[in-house]
Amino acid sequence: MNTKIFKRLTGSIIVFALVLGTIVIPTKSQAATATLLNTYGSLLGHSGTCINSWQLNNSSILSHVKSQYNSITLENEMKPDSILGYSPNLISKSDAEKQGYYVPSSCTETYLPKLNFSTVDSVMKKCYENGLGMRAHTLLWHAQTPAWFFRVGYSTNYGYVSQSVMDARMEYYIKSVINHVYSSPYGSVVYAWDVVNEYLHASNSGWEAVYGKGGTSPAFIKRAFRYAYECIDYFGLKNKVSLFYNDFNTYMEVNDVIALVNYINSSGKICNGVGMQSHVGTTFPSVDYYTSALRAFVNAGFEVQITELDIANKKNNIDQANYVYQLMKNIISIKKSGGNITGLTFWGLSDDVSWVNDDTPLLFSTLGNAKYAYYRALDAYTDSGLSVGGGSSGGSNNSGNTVNNNYQTLNNGWYYIKNTNSNKYLQVANNTGANSTNVEIATGRGAHAQRWYLTNVGNGYVTLKNGLGYMLDVQYGENNDGANIQTYSDNGADAQRFKVVKTNTNGVYGITTKVSKDARALDVNNFGQSDGTNVLQWSYKATSNQTWTFESINDGTINNGWYYIKNVNSNKYLQVENNSTSENANVCIGSGNGSNGQKWYVENDGNGYVTLKNRNSYMLDIYYGNNEDGTNIQVHSANGADAQKFQIAKTEANNAYGITTKVSNNKRALDVYDWGSYDGCNVIQWSYYSAANQQWIFEPCN
Repeated sequence: MNTKIFKRLTGSIIVFALVLGTIVIPTKSQAATATLLNTYGSLLGHSGTCINSWQLNNSSILSHVKSQYNSITLENEMKPDSILGYSPNLISKSDAEKQGYYVPSSCTETYLPKLNFSTVDSVMKKCYENGLGMRAHTLLWHAQTPAWFFRVGYSTNYGYVSQSVMDARMEYYIKSVINHVYSSPYGSVVYAWDVVNEYLHASNSGWEAVYGKGGTSPAFIKRAFRYAYECIDYFGLKNKVSLFYNDFNTYMEVNDVIALVNYINSSGKICNGVGMQSHVGTTFPSVDYYTSALRAFVNAGFEVQITELDIANKKNNIDQANYVYQLMKNIISIKKSGGNITGLTFWGLSDDVSWVNDDTPLLFSTLGNAKYAYYRALDAYTDSGLSVGGGSSGGSNNSGNTVNNNYQTLNNGWYYIKNTNSNKYLQVANNTGANSTNVEIATGRGAHAQRWYLTNVGNGYVTLKNGLGYMLDVQYGENNDGANIQTYSDNGADAQRFKVVKTNTNGVYGITTKVSKDARALDVNNFGQSDGTNVLQWSYKATSNQTWTFESINDGTINNGWYYIKNVNSNKYLQVENNSTSENANVCIGSGNGSNGQKWYVENDGNGYVTLKNRNSYMLDIYYGNNEDGTNIQVHSANGADAQKFQIAKTEANNAYGITTKVSNNKRALDVYDWGSYDGCNVIQWSYYSAANQQWIFEPCN
């Protein structure tokens, strides 16, 4: 086909279609592989949507969400009336404490409202299982908070309570909700909280009835943030979880918002910044007007998340697309200039389910059916000089940098990574496999938190996947000194690309970051040497706190073959109980006797895992594949399931290994119950700490 003729025809079709009111999407964007996830999700860290729990449980909707977003916000189901209920269900203080609620010492009331976390729990679990983050919206709001919450006896038949009683109720509610979330095994998905919503627009509310008008210095709002911050600090999350003041029309009240946040932080920073709801339209506000507010907030030192974006469209889709294009260009420009913008959430999945659906405000008309505005949002990203999946090409402090080609190619494989200054090892905090988990240094102990699988991905870059299954990651893909280092699900972004850079000492390397064009590197904060010292990104100078040695882990050196497997603590052998030849027979320990029940065939699967087949022809197996402490170990027919796959973990003791379970993402391991040393003592699955009752020696069978 004649390309020139094709281009002329395409242009004619577009013009003709516009006359008819039909949109023809430019081929540039149609041909691209860009999505909101691998563009804005990569650049800002969070690409999000608003959703309800029933939508999240729909497989088609969930698939669409995962293709475009890595974050969700519940539209209504985490607001106070959803958790408190429309009418009070009162329980005693002692029952509240038994439920795990936080009851402040200042509480003088005999009864407290029961809280309903069922929806929140199910949504957190769904997000955790699908690699999605979650914005918690919202704790304190004048709307959708039941009127009885402010009244004496929790009854609208009585007057409003005193400020001191309301303080205790507010502390009870805020701390109970946050404590419940982070006490959950799935709470790590929650990375941000709208602590207070729309205070500047509240009138005739229960909060105002109790506390009066506070202008831009309301003491009860400051207390709300203090209660939330105390919880975040208690769980060690103040550098991982952000607390926001969220409001609409922030572009019209810039000075008041700045004054309010500065007042909240007047005794110490407890509010990270501003959530800009951004319910905008093609006729108002102008993009420049909106952008001036965004720039003012970042210049004030605030973290900003665009939390509820939709673009009401009174005219036609072209106007909306043009508005979206320029708005996204301006957001990107501020981000590239160093603005601390960490999330972009569209308020709804598509026009047909939007709260303002008559104004067609979103990027999709129906689920998965993209509008012209969607493609123009992606054009804004690529037209800003950004690569798909690559995030920002660097802030103003780093312009002109070139990549470092003085790199070392290491073999793909498992390594411990030891810091030169401290002689401590790179590890995931608390041996936790989850998104947004902090990375630090600690004494070597052979745990999976300290194991990293290096994979060469081209052009000198590598990925480093932790033994818990998550990638080493620069938080939000930021190109700034001080950006935190964490672990996150594999997303292919530049935030998960590193280069092993040579130094003047053989075997000692820097680990530079692709998001900084190799100008910044992994750095142990302030030359720290103590366990738990944080690892962050900092300008690379090859100082000792920035250099590392890679110690190859000899996993897989347990060759395929027959072994007796002896427990280090008891000196007894792993065996099928009573040398049984039956399926589902129990596994325990016993004195060495050379029976078939004590012989195990190790077979490596090529992916870091092994199977263990007993001489009686059954596989070592986790009962029902459960990922729980205390799950029994048995034998079962071979079925290829993860319940029959294990990883052999090197420990500090020579020739002693942990045997971790794939079903637990290697967080749990074979464990001799209660450190028993008698024949017949049961073997179970338990959280792996490399204790002696979890260590095993592989003795070849002849």
